[in-house]
Amino acid sequence: MNLYEYQAKKIFSEYDIPIPFGRIAKNVEEAKSIAEEIGSSVVIKPQLGIKKRGKLGLILFADDPPTVGLEAERLFQMHVKGEPIKTLLIERKADIVEEFYLAVAIDYSKRSPLLIISRKGGVDIEKLAESDPDSILKLPVNILTGLTKDQLGQIVEFIGQDVAHIAETLYTIFRKYDAETVEINPIVRIKDNSLMAVDAVLNINDNSLFRHPETVELKKQRSDLDPIAEEAVEKSWTYIDLPGDIAILSSGAGLTMTILDLIHLAGGSAANFLDTAQIDEEGVYEAFKLLKKAKQANAILINIFAGLNRCDLLASGIVRFLKDNPTDAQIVIRMIGNKEESGHKILRDFGIEPYTHLEAAIERIVELSKSHPK
Repeated sequence: MNLYEYQAKKIFSEYDIPIPFGRIAKNVEEAKSIAEEIGSSVVIKPQLGIKKRGKLGLILFADDPPTVGLEAERLFQMHVKGEPIKTLLIERKADIVEEFYLAVAIDYSKRSPLLIISRKGGVDIEKLAESDPDSILKLPVNILTGLTKDQLGQIVEFIGQDVAHIAETLYTIFRKYDAETVEINPIVRIKDNSLMAVDAVLNINDNSLFRHPETVELKKQRSDLDPIAEEAVEKSWTYIDLPGDIAILSSGAGLTMTILDLIHLAGGSAANFLDTAQIDEEGVYEAFKLLKKAKQANAILINIFAGLNRCDLLASGIVRFLKDNPTDAQIVIRMIGNKEESGHKILRDFGIEPYTHLEAAIERIVELSKSHPK
């Protein structure tokens, strides 16, 4: 879960990392009121689930409340990469003297946290690594011991005592919140020689959210989350929305990705996919209910490979749902495994001819999708 900037900054400030004075605005009048309260030049930042807002021209500056109002009105009418701008962070503009970069991320190649520090901030760190590698210090951290005295000494020598202290705090946040990434780009030195985080990134591992009940409310504040995907997560399923015509219900991430590739090779395109765990009759009924809430696809491919579950019970659940919820969508079911013959009979009795070969099922669903009126 990638927090909005203002959410991450609130957490950073709780760990005594200085942040600019500011508040969030949900409408134009609130934005103007915050600017009046600040009483000096401000920064206007849309709160979005994307990075590199500056490169998109979305980080704005204003010197007075009327200008803030005009810019806020324009921003609130925008959608960025499909996400509406619903919240603005209005902050006092910092008098910047120097900019630095701090981050802790997971180095998957070494299976350990990696602390990244640069003497240059407000830049694309990947490009900086190519153009000026000497300006970056990278320190792998043993997750069992944390930052060592020697490593802290390296940081102090590289960038100074005060920045080193913030880096140590950032690592504490990284561990406390089971983060995948924490980043300040840039952390700045202002005219009074103090440091301030003028940006903040905190990406928490989704699998750890049960350990952080305080993040539940933060998640509700996000406007970029798909409610269907969130409902799937509650059932330990995965739902992904896609731009095509064929809905997919399958089990197992690897197999589902294979199905997506085969549909593409056959000339079709997926509208979404729902990857479920081992489900029973009621589970497959609930899976269909979830797909019904999604955008309407003109064809549905169900792939069932029954092991611990049973084809006959799954077929009964499918038939029961379709009786309760008739659909115009074309349906193809590939069903193999435990109680396969009984499951096939239930489907045939309902009027659906099941498939045993995945490739044949995919060819058929693509054919039906193309022939179905848009």
